[in-house]
Amino acid sequence: MDRKMININANLVKESEFSEFEKDGESVQVANFALVKKYGKGKEYTNCSVYGEKVEIVKEFGKG
Repeated sequence: MDRKMININANLVKESEFSEFEKDGESVQVANFALVKKYGKGKEYTNCSVYGEKVEIVKEFGKG
């Protein structure tokens, strides 16, 4: 299964959280964030995690 890209049209719930961990002796950056999409009277929340080079893209996200 190819998991390279997914498009979600939603709003950022709060500011993204950044951290890093070590795997096989290398540092790996992580960005965690939550999105919300309104559907009529309801809402759908999606928790997301991004690893490695793609973390730089998440740094440009703004709440709203």
